[in-house]
Amino acid sequence: MKGQESERILRLRGELYTRTDYIKPVFGEKIISYMGGRARHWDPKRSKLAAAILKGMDIMPIRQDSSVLYLGASTGTTVSYISDICIDGRIYAVEVSFESFYKLLSLAEKRKNIIPILEDANVPERYSFFVEKPDLIYQDIAQRNQVQIFNTNAATFPEVRKAILIIKTRSISSHQNERDILATALSGINGFTPVRSYNLSPYDQANYLVYLERV
Repeated sequence: MKGQESERILRLRGELYTRTDYIKPVFGEKIISYMGGRARHWDPKRSKLAAAILKGMDIMPIRQDSSVLYLGASTGTTVSYISDICIDGRIYAVEVSFESFYKLLSLAEKRKNIIPILEDANVPERYSFFVEKPDLIYQDIAQRNQVQIFNTNAATFPEVRKAILIIKTRSISSHQNERDILATALSGINGFTPVRSYNLSPYDQANYLVYLERV
């Protein structure tokens, strides 16, 4: 990775870490002392973004002052690492499952840059008034209409210039070839062009991380 956006992402002894301002782990991960501060282990089997970085992702659009609209935040595992990276920004974390949201809410109570939103990403008008000028969308949603969800949110937030989209091929079809599903999904994206795509195997099967920029 290049540029100032990678300063809080570290490779130590062959493993991935983020610089962190927090003492306690989120889910039992290792935290070590590093250059007068702390570094937090980032497991590629628990975070697709970490997997993509280890698979060669050389563009990291999430900066220290980024405003991220995160769709499909779940319990907040990857959200917590993005929180470590964009320490001067904010993450609007949208999750529809109340069970997952409860854990996400607990995380947000400890981290000032996470704003949890209990809502359906299919209906961005329900939370658009609450989200202030995001510059990046990060989407990780296991639904057949995941591309449509992305298009709807991208249209709702025209100020977004960059995006990270996880394409979950088996959520779209369990029969077609993965690469064909990916190609069809990418062709259905409106207003953005794919810049890079990463097959997340062996860390995560049948999932691809795609970095996009608005046309």
